[in-house]
Amino acid sequence: MGIRQWPKGGLNVKGRKKRAKVCLAKNANVGKTSLQKKLRELQGTVPGSLQGLDTNNLFHSIEKYIHLLEAKVTILRCLSNLYGV
Repeated sequence: MGIRQWPKGGLNVKGRKKRAKVCLAKNANVGKTSLQKKLRELQGTVPGSLQGLDTNNLFHSIEKYIHLLEAKVTILRCLSNLYGV
């Protein structure tokens, strides 16, 4: 699987109708530091994402993590239905 380049319009998540967008503030300096801070915080919440990842690889890691969480939720729902909880 190669590196995926995200379109200018945002990030498409399979099965979702909405598109996620990264927005910059009007003041480029303030927006850049704010965006960098938010990306560092996001990077800290996603397990397995290494410091120094570029934005495309970070979003790819986030996409994989979201799919993993969705699979876990599906499994837990199936188990819940099986045991009647």
